[in-house]
Amino acid sequence: MLIEPFSRDWQPKEGVCPHCGHTFKFRTNKKFCSDNCRKRNNEGTNNSFLRKTKRRDNAMLFDRAMRLAEGLYTLPPIQRLGFVKDLIDVARQGEDAQLRDILSNYKLLHPNPKTETHLFYRGSRNYRTIAQVASNYCKMFWRANVRDVVYNRVQEPPTGEVVE
Repeated sequence: MLIEPFSRDWQPKEGVCPHCGHTFKFRTNKKFCSDNCRKRNNEGTNNSFLRKTKRRDNAMLFDRAMRLAEGLYTLPPIQRLGFVKDLIDVARQGEDAQLRDILSNYKLLHPNPKTETHLFYRGSRNYRTIAQVASNYCKMFWRANVRDVVYNRVQEPPTGEVVE
């Protein structure tokens, strides 16, 4: 028995949108659930493999992170804590957005020690990245995540010291 398209028994087919994964009722020539999904699917992703500008921005970001790490590790150990405090204070003021990005960058906070040695000072895993140093500082003195500290989501300790 052949079902007519305008009969009561006819039901539209359901498909899955290849962009967002939602199920939707469709015609035979429709692939996406909406025009927005169709447009977003044809756009390239904004990553450093596909975009020259993103690649350049990342290179500048990681280069500055390396210079900051060099500045930290060339200081005597007794002055390093003050250097990190100054970095975090500048980032909290909001005047240097790139410094905020460096201190809260996921790749710099969680580098792969085997494949991403270029992110470490002198290419050695014995040194921490500048973001890891700032994260440890924030955990120690602020009892908070570095992202929350540099984006002013936590209040500064009243005396500058953590009271237990």
